[in-house]
Amino acid sequence: MDIQIIGVFLLSLTGVLLGAYQYKSRNRTEVKEDDALDHIQGMYILKVPYEKLVIGYFGLMALASIVDLILGGNPDKVNLIYFLVSACAFLIFLYKLAMSLIEKVEFKWPTLIYVLLNAGIAAIVYYFMTNPVLKMGNAIEYLLTFHLLGMILGLGGTLILDILIFHFLRNFQINSSEAVIMHLISQLIIIGLVLLLVTGTAIYLTDIEGYNNNPRFLMKMTSVLVLSINGVFLNFYMMPKIEKLSLIEEDIEEDQNLKRVAFAVGGVSMVSWLSAFAFAMVKDLSYFTYVQMLIPYLVFVFAAIGGGQFIKKKMEKEVIEESKE
Repeated sequence: MDIQIIGVFLLSLTGVLLGAYQYKSRNRTEVKEDDALDHIQGMYILKVPYEKLVIGYFGLMALASIVDLILGGNPDKVNLIYFLVSACAFLIFLYKLAMSLIEKVEFKWPTLIYVLLNAGIAAIVYYFMTNPVLKMGNAIEYLLTFHLLGMILGLGGTLILDILIFHFLRNFQINSSEAVIMHLISQLIIIGLVLLLVTGTAIYLTDIEGYNNNPRFLMKMTSVLVLSINGVFLNFYMMPKIEKLSLIEEDIEEDQNLKRVAFAVGGVSMVSWLSAFAFAMVKDLSYFTYVQMLIPYLVFVFAAIGGGQFIKKKMEKEVIEESKE
């Protein structure tokens, strides 16, 4: 057990030192808090400098390992917390790493190291855990609590984001401050999705056969899969170009693909989050087969995509009509 704690401490300490070096090397003169692209490039996460969060996270992990060593370790609870937290951090850093591969964002090698450090921490903890699935089963109430929190963040963030998009487009374009707000909310949605994936996987492992035979659960996972794919378009394609989302007369023919995606992903996201919530909470849906639930879900998804394009055309028509008056 001491080997495990020392391993976690050394990996966490490496993360702290690298984060501190990255923060010290940060060129503050080029950082613009009201610039959406700075947020996307990793300068900020929820308005907090990216490196500070890295230092804080790995610092807490290092401190927890020291306390764990002093107290003699508590494998029944602490190890599970280590594993789940590091798994969430792994996905978040993986997301930031993937974001650094898009055209407008510079690749940052420390993020790759953060991904590897978290993978190492999770692997060490999982290796030394005795019967990890049993531990997850014993903590099922806590897993369900954080699973519900992920659902709240994701669904709530999506509802707010969709409302704000139409509110910000009342003057047919989105400015820098509005783009930053939208990116902040999209980050909350990502955090919600990460919580949903990590806790959902842990819950699934406690009864694999039972969940595989549960059509309601399979439909919920289908919705989450669609959400993940939709999130790729939202964060990797739309958000870096969000300020180009303009419907004013001189821009009406520009960036049509971006506008189509923007008006599609909002509807798909809304339908999928509401569906995932319904499949999780409405037990009477268990009377239906997977196919019987899949067909209406797909109908709603395609209706949302079509409805988004209809709204886009309607708004463009309004712009053209106003320009003629």
